Amino acid sequence: MADAFNPEHGKRLEDPARLEALPQAAVVGLLRLEGDETVVDYGAGTGIYTVAVAAALPQGRVLAVEALSRLTELLREKITPELADRLVVVETGDNVVPLDDGEADRVVMVDVLHHLYDQPEALEEVARVLRPGGLFVVLDWGDKERPVGPPPGHVLGLAAVREIVTEMGLGVTEAHEPGELLPYHVVVVAAKP
Repeated sequence: MADAFNPEHGKRLEDPARLEALPQAAVVGLLRLEGDETVVDYGAGTGIYTVAVAAALPQGRVLAVEALSRLTELLREKITPELADRLVVVETGDNVVPLDDGEADRVVMVDVLHHLYDQPEALEEVARVLRPGGLFVVLDWGDKERPVGPPPGHVLGLAAVREIVTEMGLGVTEAHEPGELLPYHVVVVAAKP
C-alpha cells in the first residue's frame, strides 16, 4: 500500500524550496482556466495551491478535498473573506467528493498520486466527478534525486503515472518528465472522453 502522508509534516508542504520547485502559478497555468470553472483540488493539503486556484476563479469555485483534519485546519486559516464564497473545504475519510457525476471541469492532484495510486475508490471518484472533456492534472515528484521532497523510492515515475491515468479511462494529452516543465515534477494532463 502507498505511504500515507503524515499530518505532522503539514508545514513542510509550504517549505519555500518546495514552492520554488513548484510555483503556484505553474499549477494554475496547467489548469487552463477561464475563470468560471468548478475545480476539485483532490488532496488539497494545507491549501497552498488551492488558494491560488480559487483566486484565478472569479466566477468559479474550488472544492478542496482533504482527508487529514490537521491539514484542513491549516487550509481553513488561509481562506480570506474574498475567497470564502468560492473555496469550499471538504474533509472526507472515504474519498467522496460531494459533486454530481460530471460536475467538475478540472481535477488537480499536487504531490498526491504517490499516496493514492493503489486506492481504486479514490481514483474512481476523480473520474466520476470529472465532466466529459474535463481535465485531470497530475503534478507529482519525479523518481530522481532532488534536494526537496520525498525519497525517489517513495514516488512514481512518469510511465507509472501515465499508466494509472490511462487505467482511469482518461486520455493523456500531455506528459512531461522532471526538467521539462518543472525541475523535479512529472506532469500529466488528461481529458475525460
